[in-house]
Amino acid sequence: MTDPESRPESRPAAPDPSKPEPPILDPSIRRGFNEPRLSRRQLLRMAGLGAGALGAGAILEACGVSGAKVQSTADAGKTGVGSASWWAKQDLHHVVNFANWPYYIDVVNGKHLSLEHFTAMTGIKVNYSEPIDNNVPFYEKIRPSLTAKQYTGFDLIVMTNNSPPLGYLIEYGWLTPLDHSMMVNFEKYAGPLVKNPSWDPGNKFTMAWQSGWTAIGYNSSVIPSPGSSVEVLFDKKYAGRVGMMSDPQELGSVGLLAIGVEPATSTESDWKKAAKKLQQQKSDGIVRAYYDQSYIDHLKNGDIVVSQAWSGDIFQADLNSKYRNLKFLMPNEGGMFWTDNMCIPAYSQNPKDAMTLMDYFYDPGTQAVVEYYNDYVCPVPAARQVLLHPSGWAATALKEMAPSIGLPTSVTANAPTVFPDQQYTQLSRNYYSYKSQDELTAWNNLFLPIIQGS
Repeated sequence: MTDPESRPESRPAAPDPSKPEPPILDPSIRRGFNEPRLSRRQLLRMAGLGAGALGAGAILEACGVSGAKVQSTADAGKTGVGSASWWAKQDLHHVVNFANWPYYIDVVNGKHLSLEHFTAMTGIKVNYSEPIDNNVPFYEKIRPSLTAKQYTGFDLIVMTNNSPPLGYLIEYGWLTPLDHSMMVNFEKYAGPLVKNPSWDPGNKFTMAWQSGWTAIGYNSSVIPSPGSSVEVLFDKKYAGRVGMMSDPQELGSVGLLAIGVEPATSTESDWKKAAKKLQQQKSDGIVRAYYDQSYIDHLKNGDIVVSQAWSGDIFQADLNSKYRNLKFLMPNEGGMFWTDNMCIPAYSQNPKDAMTLMDYFYDPGTQAVVEYYNDYVCPVPAARQVLLHPSGWAATALKEMAPSIGLPTSVTANAPTVFPDQQYTQLSRNYYSYKSQDELTAWNNLFLPIIQGS
């Protein structure tokens, strides 16, 4: 393999030494934005994901770097890193180092069928690892290498939309702009929820891996008719049996939905009204507790009968006959939509190999195999037809996976939380992106005391 240091054209422009480097995320930023989020299949131990939605510019101010901006690869011009001429100089090295979250890709008997097929098709070996169990610690792990303009050891990573780390990586030029000429499958098959997203206009740096919603889970044996509103979380008849989330971003967002305000366009005045409603909910004894991902266990054992919930958790619980009473409700007010994104960190040794792998995941057959295992929101709507009518290599892979999954592929194909219908798409809501440290402080000062019992 060619030493990347001998290929100066592969390295992004060095940060301006006169500008402050981005600091390690301090506790005030971590608090509330690094809560574990999603459990994988029930037969596996739970692994967390970071949550939150902090805009890149706001992150800098929130961490005391107001006005500081290192020259980004986005500003590199016609010949810089990520430009068409730069990409034209890149060669395949037939290896790619891929860092992902735990239990987030198809696996059968220790084999990742999708990755094995990719290697057979392209000759590119994938060194797959699962070092990301939270956005913030992983960012802090790779940050020293990026600051030193060195290879992180990864050519492809997966980060959550508008989480503070993703904002940093974009703002400081620590992501390589993608080669859109290699995004053939993406352009043809990517769904509307992941094309041109608000956190990365034009998909300059990212391509979605998987997505999901934060909405409502409930016990249908206790609440056979929950209605269609988020107000079920505020109903006094369920006092002491309602679960709310301990992430202030999630809590504040549902409070805003409850007062009829879009979180993404809300104002500080709206936040105060939402906090008042949430405080009243707490004072009335409606909330049993504010949970991290453990809410799903409390729903399963009956401690709570309705809760803020993540779509993947409820879908997976419902696959088990023991928990068929747990159902997912997308309220009329909407559900908060989040996305985990593939991106190429700066100083990657194998960027062309990474691009090849990223676009491979937008092939409908590949996504069908990945989705049959994951059951999150699929970024490729056409994968549904492959699940309904398997063919080619995907049919062989799906058949091999079936005994461990234990359900027909049609179950995944027909789930609106995996392949959103028009209603679910229209009800998807974006998180608020903070524009200053004052805004972040104001939000936390309103919602953290509710969670913490102050």
